[in-house]
Amino acid sequence: MTSPVNSTKSSELARIAAEAAGTHFSSVQFTLTHGPANGSLPMPVIDPDKEDPNGWPTDFCHFSAAGLAVSTSTWPSAMSAFSGRVQLGPAEEAGPDDTYSYFGHAVPNPGFLNQSTRKVEVLITLGTAHWSPTYREALMQALIIEKLTGLAAERDAPVLHLHTPVAPVPLSIKAERGDGSNERLRDAIGPCLRFSIGVDPQMSGTRLDFETELAALAEEYGFGLKLNDQRFNRVRGDWFTIRGFDRERYRQTRAALFPDAPVLTPKRALIASVIGPSRTGTTTAAVAALRARGIGVLAASISSMRKTTFINLVLPVTADIAETYPQWSGGWLDALPRLSASAGHRLAVADQPDESLIADWKVAVSPAMRCTYPPSSRQTGATFTGRVPYPIWLWWQLPHRTVDTPALLAEVQSALQPHTRRCEIAYAQSRLCRGDVVRGRAKLIVMLSQDHRDHAAVQRLLTDATEAAQLRIRERLPALGRVDPSKVRLRLSPRERWLTYAGISA
Repeated sequence: MTSPVNSTKSSELARIAAEAAGTHFSSVQFTLTHGPANGSLPMPVIDPDKEDPNGWPTDFCHFSAAGLAVSTSTWPSAMSAFSGRVQLGPAEEAGPDDTYSYFGHAVPNPGFLNQSTRKVEVLITLGTAHWSPTYREALMQALIIEKLTGLAAERDAPVLHLHTPVAPVPLSIKAERGDGSNERLRDAIGPCLRFSIGVDPQMSGTRLDFETELAALAEEYGFGLKLNDQRFNRVRGDWFTIRGFDRERYRQTRAALFPDAPVLTPKRALIASVIGPSRTGTTTAAVAALRARGIGVLAASISSMRKTTFINLVLPVTADIAETYPQWSGGWLDALPRLSASAGHRLAVADQPDESLIADWKVAVSPAMRCTYPPSSRQTGATFTGRVPYPIWLWWQLPHRTVDTPALLAEVQSALQPHTRRCEIAYAQSRLCRGDVVRGRAKLIVMLSQDHRDHAAVQRLLTDATEAAQLRIRERLPALGRVDPSKVRLRLSPRERWLTYAGISA
């Protein structure tokens, strides 16, 4: 939590007390689902009573990578009689093979305040080829996540969001239009990492210090660095380049740090979800403990919902292990030996990180599952077949207790089905906001039903598909959730920046 320069401890305690007094719930209920992606959205096993106003999930998060998927739903709960800060029940099978759901409670951290913070969003580039990471690259990514979140923790700045892999940003040229309509289409997935932190707007020195240290870190390791462009008339999706990707320096640093790590692409991986009350520094502590045991990170989705942090990590299973543990849930300290046995590598130098910050957290671990990596290219559309995945972005706002997020996303997939041969949710998150409305954002990965390698033709196909799907969603949502059409705001677009530029109404 960052405090303004003129604030005092008494004022901060007063803010915390006022917030605690304003809520009628003492804990957070959540469901967590692990499983293979299979091109569809995993649905929570436990469906809260929709007749109860407090039974509707207020927050939802989903991400999928390497053929594996995680979904989380949270909502307030009056339950307070459980030991520790987090309670996590045993897994329940949720339909398809290797799909498991967990149900739990958590006591949120009332001191984790970020409503008044200004977001600093960062895009890290860890390569220029398509996303197909090796064990060595997974260790390097774990190190970079540890360093990035460590910079935020040193300044007591909360990590609001971290996600990898994400869509890379193509280089723009001066001749292109300002709205990006002539820029090269983006790959759906690349070796990139995107995260954001909260910095108090009255502490400009903290922001400048963070960005300076971030640039120095990029110089040291060779990764590319972009910051969200906050100049006038810029929107989310516009980036300001600080440093380009230095392939040679990054390669040399990676080889020097992890000389004994295999350079093979993992064929199996497992999902580990680490859950606890939101505090600054927890992501650093978790990833550092794993890296010290030789465990890399293939993919990650980290966010706080209702002041409870969910660190969802896809960890590569060691290649020479024939059998691994089944699904499991329990305490953080008990999870480390199991994770080490399945995904650990012996390192030349092993650090001893401080694990006391998350010693009381809980962990859910999936069984080892087969990895799949999407086809891609250095330049989307540059293959002979034209069968490449493209990203599509979604933004929406709906009245609370009308249409829940999984149902909305399933409707979006259904609306795009006539235009695509494949459509999956790469990432989605929604939150209950002021005014009793739910706002959310998502990125979908689609493969068009028509094969075409021409840029202009593909752009037209994507635009036509999203406009037709948006029209169909507008017609379906009122009946699906008994919602007034005038209360629905939704935008589906092949350009992330267009979510803000265009009229966002369905």
